[in-house]
Amino acid sequence: MDEFIQMLAKQLGVSDETVKSATGGILKMLEDQLGSDLFAKVKVQLPGAQGLITAAEKSGASESNGGGLVGSLASIAGSLLGGKAGELADLTGALTKSGLSVDKIPQFMSMLIEFLKQKLGNDLFATIAAKLPDLLGKK
Repeated sequence: MDEFIQMLAKQLGVSDETVKSATGGILKMLEDQLGSDLFAKVKVQLPGAQGLITAAEKSGASESNGGGLVGSLASIAGSLLGGKAGELADLTGALTKSGLSVDKIPQFMSMLIEFLKQKLGNDLFATIAAKLPDLLGKK
């Protein structure tokens, strides 16, 4: 995972710590939404994932609706729109709390999804994407 973190940080022009925090926040969301059995399979394919999750929890990046304006907007969007829009608002809130700017989120998510596809394999990724289509897209 370290090589991926460094490559992503370089391409996005942000620190390794920002990418670690953002990635850990996403992995924590996956863990929460997939359940322990399915996420255990993810952790086998992603050595270091638990460390990123733990670091994100300590930094607060895994908390969906952080403070400040972005956190407030994410919270309002989630409560007004509910369901899938709420999940996307949570995602945006978690990523911005990690230090990732809103304009870098699409590129971050695209690169993370491609990385997950490669590391998890087609079958496991398809199972996860089917459970979380709005988070992982339908690529």
